[in-house]
Amino acid sequence: MNPFTNEQSFTQQSEELKNRVNHLDSNELPTANIIVAGITGTGKSTLINAVFGKEMAKTGTGRPITAHIDDYATPDIPIRIWDTVGLELDSDKTEKSIRDIRETIANKTSSKDPFDRIHAIWYCISASGNRYQGAELNFIKSLHSLKVPFIIVMTKCIDEERDNEFERIVREINEQNGMGDIEVIQVIAQDYKTRLGTIESFGLEQLVKTTTDKLPEFIKSGFVAAQRIDVVNKRIESEKIILEYIAAAKKGFWDKVMVVNIFTTDRKVRNMTSKIGALYNTVLKEENVEEIINRSGFELKDAFSGLFFDGKFKQKVENLLGELSNEEGFSATNQEFEKSERAARMVAFYGYTFVISMEELWNEFTEAELKDVNLVVDRLSTILNDKLKEMRRNRDGK
Repeated sequence: MNPFTNEQSFTQQSEELKNRVNHLDSNELPTANIIVAGITGTGKSTLINAVFGKEMAKTGTGRPITAHIDDYATPDIPIRIWDTVGLELDSDKTEKSIRDIRETIANKTSSKDPFDRIHAIWYCISASGNRYQGAELNFIKSLHSLKVPFIIVMTKCIDEERDNEFERIVREINEQNGMGDIEVIQVIAQDYKTRLGTIESFGLEQLVKTTTDKLPEFIKSGFVAAQRIDVVNKRIESEKIILEYIAAAKKGFWDKVMVVNIFTTDRKVRNMTSKIGALYNTVLKEENVEEIINRSGFELKDAFSGLFFDGKFKQKVENLLGELSNEEGFSATNQEFEKSERAARMVAFYGYTFVISMEELWNEFTEAELKDVNLVVDRLSTILNDKLKEMRRNRDGK
């Protein structure tokens, strides 16, 4: 029996897989494997570049898996793209192409290692072609039968009335063929210039959100980190990391022991910030985190006031969490801390402060700049320092 289609078996593995991904001492994110299929000319490369950054197709380690599939991966980005290159459904080789591609995907789908499986399929159809039948429909039916999260991406959607009608037809055909669960998303991957003006890109955020929702829980963090479209999903995954460390601090015996908890909290903050950085396409090694801490004042300068006394630090944390409670993507900022949970409170403070600082850096920097570790350390140190100073001024009423 195919283990991927065995829902009960798959569910039983979920908790173990989640623990493997979320282990507090591990900074590695799981790599999401995404198939991007479609005939030549549907804009697959443009879509990949728009969602994951131009380096994916430009400098990826593309290597042929079969004559019909290329595998693309980029160092430090937890995503692997399987691109069905040169697929022509009307050619004489159509049947063999489909058989080879399906067999390759099926083999991956049934892999004993859930991290090695195909985790989602994007099938691209050009809206301008306005065709959805015959060999292409059969191909989609064969892939859909593998029970992998499946999304049809309508590309080059520049005519609203025509595209809406085409989407309606696609959905109707899918329903008739037992594929009503397939999402259909209209997309323009990059701005499109016409004589009358420019049609701005759209649909990418919906594609990322829908894919994230459909992915297995244990692989979501890798996909969210790799995509460069939806900052809200990065917040959501970052908050999950923060909550894990808060829970660990609340449960830990030594986190409640005075003086010793300075060291346990420091370790948690360092590991936590490194994991959050990875979600924003920034790989921070131990020495990078150390430099940021030393240069930004992001170290535990509030250790005695935060860990030994409630005082003003407690108010500072409450103010920060209160402000973030109104921000989309932060849904667990209503944390309550007992008197003995001072370490957990500090973890929350530094975790959320780091997220909003990383978000500012991510919005400000280009993809190339995010890979320049020295530049990241310098700018992130400044952002963190400015935010901590502002919080201290607000706390002290100055």
